[in-house]
Amino acid sequence: MNRKQRRAAQTATSAGPAAAQAEAGRLFVEAARQQHQGRLNDAARLYRQVLTLAPDHAEASNNLGCVFLAQGKLADARARFARALALTPQLFDDFASVCALLVAVNPALGEAIARATSAWPRRLPGQELLGSAGAAAIATDPLLVQVLESTMVRDIGLERLLTCLRGDLLGIAGGAGERGEPAMLAACCALARQCFINEYVFATAPEETERVAQLQDRLSATLAQGFQPAPHIVAALAMYMPLDALPQAQAQALLTANWPPPLAGVVTQQVREPMEERALRPSLARLTAIEDDVSCAVRRQYEEHPYPRWVHAAAASAPVSLNEHLRHRFPTAAFEPLADVDTLEVLVAGCGTGRHPIEVARTYRGARVLAIDLSLASLCYAKRKTPPALADRITYGQADILKSAEIARAFDLVEASGVLHHLAEPFVGWRALLALLRPGGFMHVGLYSEAARRDVVAARAFIAERGYQPTADGIRDARQALLDSPLKSVARAGDFFGTSECRDLLFHVQESRMTIPQIKSFIAENALRFVGFEFAPPVLQHYRGVFGGDSAMRDLDRWHAFETQNPDTFAGMYQFWIQKP
Repeated sequence: MNRKQRRAAQTATSAGPAAAQAEAGRLFVEAARQQHQGRLNDAARLYRQVLTLAPDHAEASNNLGCVFLAQGKLADARARFARALALTPQLFDDFASVCALLVAVNPALGEAIARATSAWPRRLPGQELLGSAGAAAIATDPLLVQVLESTMVRDIGLERLLTCLRGDLLGIAGGAGERGEPAMLAACCALARQCFINEYVFATAPEETERVAQLQDRLSATLAQGFQPAPHIVAALAMYMPLDALPQAQAQALLTANWPPPLAGVVTQQVREPMEERALRPSLARLTAIEDDVSCAVRRQYEEHPYPRWVHAAAASAPVSLNEHLRHRFPTAAFEPLADVDTLEVLVAGCGTGRHPIEVARTYRGARVLAIDLSLASLCYAKRKTPPALADRITYGQADILKSAEIARAFDLVEASGVLHHLAEPFVGWRALLALLRPGGFMHVGLYSEAARRDVVAARAFIAERGYQPTADGIRDARQALLDSPLKSVARAGDFFGTSECRDLLFHVQESRMTIPQIKSFIAENALRFVGFEFAPPVLQHYRGVFGGDSAMRDLDRWHAFETQNPDTFAGMYQFWIQKP
């Protein structure tokens, strides 16, 4: 940056936020130009100036990380990418890219993943995997720590490396006396945060179970004597069990202690926040009775394992009207726009743990959301996670879709993505929700595809034949057995890397699957307008290459033919929009 540019930046900073943002935008464009031309030193200086003016500029952090990576400054790159991910949590949804980034900025991590995978199921010690630093090397990689604390690890190789490192840290912590190294504590805390997020789905060896029991006895004895336990003992225990599962008096004692920052975060995650969720139960409205046998069984499942577990919802962007959203997604579709009103009444049916209604409230201008679910545990998680700025726009309530007429409200939009296929009779529930939709209103529907779920069906049969139970131990054992079987491809289904996810995927008490002809028949019988399927651009391009013009995009017979030839097309469910006449 030259002297003139520095003076401009200083002037912008002193002139106020608007001027600073404008100058940051100008500098970012110039930095990107310098980066494109290969002038990496100049680009790095400009990106640093952008971040001085706008510390939350995620793209500048990401681009600066790319510059550092190209320069071979791997430690700096890790720090910048960690910041970019913290600012844009939706990037975690593409975990394959995140994992590739972890390895790119830390080649030793990639080598350790390869060694752990090659030796599995034998557990290699940390020093053999990561050199003299061993498992404590986790603490020196801010990008890896950011990933472990912010999202569920969705890579088998990385999972196996972390499983080995967790066992190594457990042994070190158990023999460390009352004082442990800060790096060891930080590594234990990062893994404890990850294991709580995935609900302790990592494989556990019998010797680890014995050591954990010994640590728990040691913790109990220390607390019984009125002393504060060593931080590394608490952190190591938290890698294997939620601290909230300790006896209530012990969990309360952990809340009152003065912990180092990494462990304070673990105690908040594993004790304080679950307590906050339980305290919210009386405040949730019970909108309908839950009496149907299948509904009761589904409710029990999600009370035991609220789904999905998540840490960060997608960052807020400028909200748009529903009409704008649909026109952008389906530019050639024939639908009748909603009347231009200030408020959009939205029902999110089967809202789970709240990520979806939060993102709906952020997406649509003027949205007022009623989010319903069978499970109070899921609703409590959702309500705790709802940002204060959205608290007056989202109402949570316990209800059964089959009794949704008792809600006695009408909605402009009904979101039913991922709930109807957990009813004994999905079409009955679908009709019940349509009855709440205003004339001209829209419904967003998600349903399982019979063709795309064939691997899941086979895995469910494998589990049933071997008698695995939907408990934490049963789910852990079933996952490992599947990974050692010809059915290991089921791990690509997505919901395989957490206990509640895996139960939802492979142990669900009720699953129905559909075909496109069944969907077409229901749409015709109810005089609905099919607006279109949601897809990533490559799928749409492939379809157009087969069937041609835009009018074919809403031809369900052609989509059925396309799916017959490409049975994995709807691996992420049939996701589509309809409009009520």
